[in-house]
Amino acid sequence: MTENNLRQAELPNGIRLLYDHIPGYRSFMLSISVLVGSRQDPKGKEGLAHFIEHQLFRRNQKYSYTKIAREFERTGTLYNAFTEHEITVFYLKSLNENFNKVYHLLSDFIICPVFNKSDYLKEKKIILEEIKSYQDDPEEYIFDLGNQIVYPKHSLGRLITGTEKTLDNMSLDDLITHFNTYYNSKNIIISLVGDIPFEQFYDVTAEIFSDFKSGQEVINNEKLPPIKTNEKIYRKNIEQSHILLLKRIDNISPDYILKLKLLSYFLGESPSSLIYHSLREKSALVYNIFSNLEQYKDTNVMQIYFATDKEQIEKSFKILDTIFQKIIDQKVSKELFQISKNAMIAQHIYKMELPYERMMNDLRAIQLNESYPFISHFIQKIKAISFNEFLQFSSILLSQNDWSKVQFLQK
Repeated sequence: MTENNLRQAELPNGIRLLYDHIPGYRSFMLSISVLVGSRQDPKGKEGLAHFIEHQLFRRNQKYSYTKIAREFERTGTLYNAFTEHEITVFYLKSLNENFNKVYHLLSDFIICPVFNKSDYLKEKKIILEEIKSYQDDPEEYIFDLGNQIVYPKHSLGRLITGTEKTLDNMSLDDLITHFNTYYNSKNIIISLVGDIPFEQFYDVTAEIFSDFKSGQEVINNEKLPPIKTNEKIYRKNIEQSHILLLKRIDNISPDYILKLKLLSYFLGESPSSLIYHSLREKSALVYNIFSNLEQYKDTNVMQIYFATDKEQIEKSFKILDTIFQKIIDQKVSKELFQISKNAMIAQHIYKMELPYERMMNDLRAIQLNESYPFISHFIQKIKAISFNEFLQFSSILLSQNDWSKVQFLQK
């Protein structure tokens, strides 16, 4: 991303605008995001933020669900939404000539929603099916279980979708109260990526949201639990066992996080990476294996996932221990370090050529405040990390044997 292309503005009522100009594009990405997610769900009513996202798609004062879908599809517009722990995003992609029309359609979700009992009961059934689909997919569900043991009795450890029990605990009035509390001008970010003139973007936004209600900005006051290692084992009738290792790190300095991301890539985010090469290509123990860094406002989790037959788990762990020890002893390849840096730079450039990825990158910079390292001089900063600096950082981090573990085992 060319940083000069990103422009920020603010409406008088506090709504923030992100304008990322890409000259010559015939289509655009537009998102309306609310800085509220499952972290704001009341205890015992987990899934509330996610339920609201579903409910807003159901109906508004102008259109029913069917009419909304047809109006979007009439213009060839793609649209969707998702809820995370710290943000809810409603977004679309459309052709430039549709800008005013589809912007009004998207904003109607938030400007003039309708909360009625029949929609609420119907959406509740749909969400219950969504929850079941996650539980039937160990590769996805294991990450939710991982957060539970890394953040015990904390909102980050609770399911974004909620559970059947928590859905039963919430009422239509709970949805209305939560919406009225958090969906206000102080918590809204509107992002545009494309070749729509900034003046048009600003003017249409001001017209739509000029009277939108104000309120209190979201503040996370919930204290993080102490860092402790934990292990959970689940058994299920499945063909493979699924394993997830998790290391929680509460340092949110952007320079520190950049090194964490480099270590994650070095470990398992490419075919050349250490764990991918050792467990898959060399030992043929796994088909799917990768590492990842999950970032929140005040904490991070490094994750290593793989799936294998239960008879191969112990051997897989031994290989991982050997890899960790090589890094601790600083006996790893400088060539692989350079490959990882080059690949991270290239992939960042590739992503910034995709409007959706640019939109999300811009949003993350706001969501994560100053701790997001992929927005400001990213390429220069990643190039500046030396091999010796990386070795020392990685050695210290991995010498702390504080991995938590979730295992979904075959019965």
